[in-house]
Amino acid sequence: MRCLAPLIGFLSWTPRPKGEEVSDTPLLSRKELRIPVKMFVKLSSPDNPSAEIAPTIDISCHGARVVTRTSWQKDQQLSVRSIRGNLYSRARIVHCQPYKDNSFVIGIQMYYPTGDWTARDVTKTP
Repeated sequence: MRCLAPLIGFLSWTPRPKGEEVSDTPLLSRKELRIPVKMFVKLSSPDNPSAEIAPTIDISCHGARVVTRTSWQKDQQLSVRSIRGNLYSRARIVHCQPYKDNSFVIGIQMYYPTGDWTARDVTKTP
């Protein structure tokens, strides 16, 4: 599965460690490259029936920073879907910080994303 290949050509999706491997892995620095790019994502939560279309600040294979009108709680669960591509993932809120103009910046961690940030579904219609 390709992650940001259309943007940088060499970065591929890598699986996250599972279970105890996560706690045994020291986090000395960010291991994934963040790409500063504005893309739109649809954010939805099982706790709230409404959804929000929001722009990203930067993206990686397993997360993103997003500007939102909603104040989210740390560890809150949500679904993320890219508007331009076909990426979909369940995710959690890592942080939520006040931003400008009554908005917030959230960091999201995606669990096993499928699809691609920029690839479009190409379905041939007769």
